[in-house]
Amino acid sequence: MPTPSDDAAAKPAAADALDEALAAAAALAARLAALPSLPDRATQRRAMLQLPAQLRAVGLALSCLEAAGPEGSQDEGGGDDALTGLADRSQLDAASAALALQFPDSPLMVIAVDIDHLHHVNDTFSRATGDAVLRAVAGVLRAQSRPQDVLARAGGDLFVVALGGPVSTTRALLVAERLRAAIEGHAWAGLGDALRVTASIGVAARAPDESLDDALARAGAALQECKRGGRNQVRSLA
Repeated sequence: MPTPSDDAAAKPAAADALDEALAAAAALAARLAALPSLPDRATQRRAMLQLPAQLRAVGLALSCLEAAGPEGSQDEGGGDDALTGLADRSQLDAASAALALQFPDSPLMVIAVDIDHLHHVNDTFSRATGDAVLRAVAGVLRAQSRPQDVLARAGGDLFVVALGGPVSTTRALLVAERLRAAIEGHAWAGLGDALRVTASIGVAARAPDESLDDALARAGAALQECKRGGRNQVRSLA
C-alpha cells in the first residue's frame, strides 16, 4: 500500500511532466506564431518543414504527462513500477492473492498484454520513444479499466490486468478486445512519424487455489498463439 512519503515522492514526477508538457507546447506555439513574420515564402516553407520534430516533442511530453496521472500520484493504485506508475510484479502477486481471498469460489481472470515489436520501436525511433510507448499503453489500460481491476507491468513490454470480482471468460475476452482496439487506435503519430503500435493479448482463468504463475503461463501460451497467428489479436487458453 502507498504511504504518505510515496505520495510525496510522486508529486515532483507529476509536476515535472506538466512542466515539460507546458514547455513543449510553448515552444511549438512560439514557432507557429513566428511563421507569418518570416521574410519570404521559402523561409516560411523551411520553418514549416521543421515543425514535425517539435510536434513529436509535444507528443512525447503529453504521453509522459498522461502516464504521470493526476498531480500528487502516478497512478490511482500507487504502483511501484518506476516507468509507468502501475503495480509491479510483487504488488500484482499481493493484489491477486487478496482477490482470491475475497472471491474464493470464483476464478480470477487474467489478461496478459504484450506490445508487438517494441524492440523495433526502440531501434527505429529511440529508446526514449519506446519508453513513451510503454507509458502511453499504461495510460490506455488505466482509461479502459475499472477501479477494482489490478493493473501491473510484469516486466519489459508485458502488462497484466487482473479483473476484480467474478467475470466470465466471455466477458474477459470482450474486455481484452476492447484493450487491444484502444491500443491500436491510440494517437501514436504524436510520438513519431509512421509510428504504429499494436498488442497481442492472452486471457486465462486462475482457478481457486491455483498459483498466479500457472495462470500467467497459460496467458503467455495464448500470447504465443497470437504471435504465431500474426499478432494484434486476442486469444485464450483453458
